[in-house]
Amino acid sequence: MGSKRLFGLEFFESDMDAKDLPVYLTARRSFFRISCSGIEFILIKVRDDERFGVAALEKQITTIAEKYGIPVAFGFANISKNQRDSLIGRNIPFISESGQMYLPFLGIALHDRFVSTKTINRQKMMPVTQALFLYLLYFGKNGSVLKKDAAEAIGVTKTSITRASDQLEAMGLITQETHGKECHMMPNGEGRALFEKAKPFLIDPIQRVITTEVSDRYTSLLLSGESALAARTMLNAPRVPVKAVYKAEIDARQIQDIDIRWNTDLNVIRLELWKYDPRLFGNDGIVDPVSLFMCLANNADERVEGALEDYLDGYQW
Repeated sequence: MGSKRLFGLEFFESDMDAKDLPVYLTARRSFFRISCSGIEFILIKVRDDERFGVAALEKQITTIAEKYGIPVAFGFANISKNQRDSLIGRNIPFISESGQMYLPFLGIALHDRFVSTKTINRQKMMPVTQALFLYLLYFGKNGSVLKKDAAEAIGVTKTSITRASDQLEAMGLITQETHGKECHMMPNGEGRALFEKAKPFLIDPIQRVITTEVSDRYTSLLLSGESALAARTMLNAPRVPVKAVYKAEIDARQIQDIDIRWNTDLNVIRLELWKYDPRLFGNDGIVDPVSLFMCLANNADERVEGALEDYLDGYQW
């Protein structure tokens, strides 16, 4: 049985066998038994491509509620304001992954922010989204983070943090609640489990790599790549040190990119230009473990793969 917090309530979910219902009610739908605050109800998750009408849903919910003798609600990935108002007008309970909820048998809780599924990319995180996710992963362990605090911490605008939080919510990684003028974000999990849940959506933070001559101005940069992994594991350090820098803090046009195959006598360093600031989450001169994992995710070297897994297994999430 899984659980999820929404609007301050804990929902416990278990699979339900609905084979005794007519096929037209069950086809390509998922049924769950939900328990919350001592009340049990059935949640029917409607597929994204189903063309539902409010009148048909009203008849279906009556039939199913009479069959099982407990309340019934529909689950949607996302609904519009008009759809929400129609469902409420017909007294049809529902939960939407975009943060809408109407459960009259528990009490009403609604969110007036509507998310368009056409404008939210659910495949991969934007750089600002990944930065927000990392902030919640590393610093949101108390269960709730104010959106304004996160925006200030990672140095982005209100508009950017809203787009990022909406994307995380669409990916099922966080839940958002508004209390007065304050918007709270709650990660849907924590530690290694939350990282594993987010892994399909994470991006490589590296935008470009430049190999250049060693300079004092690179001394304070964080170790990244195999250099960072070598500092945390038994992996041998690479011949060319690797460091990370935020792309906005350096003018790549002013840096000479050296081909070490033809300049073997130079003392060089490999600079990774990142899409977000690696210093936001780095520690002890090394980039954070999740970003490091994504930097090395496509490395085919078995030694690197093994060392990276050892590092993640030993990390204190």
